[in-house]
Amino acid sequence: MAFESKRNDVSKFTAGAWVPMFGAEFKIARAGNPDYEQALEESGYRKAETPEEKQKALLKAVAKGILKDWRDVLAEGQPIECTTENAVAVLEENPDLLNRIIAEANDLTHYRREDIKRQAKKPQTTSGS
Repeated sequence: MAFESKRNDVSKFTAGAWVPMFGAEFKIARAGNPDYEQALEESGYRKAETPEEKQKALLKAVAKGILKDWRDVLAEGQPIECTTENAVAVLEENPDLLNRIIAEANDLTHYRREDIKRQAKKPQTTSGS
């Protein structure tokens, strides 16, 4: 099998891909995308001196640059709109979700082209002599 050099849908790097977790769906952009890098700068993450400042800046950067949207996220049974402010609050209250979103943002399989995903699922055939 050959290596397909154009195996990723690079538009998903910044736009995000839907990933199900914890009973909801989250549209997650790739870690290191330009929006995230800019959000890190704007949040002051790289200049933060205390762990608390760094954590708050990270929450803002993830909320703005990685977490693009969500479905089925509720507060007291009511749907919550995915805004940066709401995302920061949800991530702050749910550190396991923050860690999982960061992990998923580093999983390149979410950003594969659909035809490449289908090809990968096909069973391998071996030629016998």
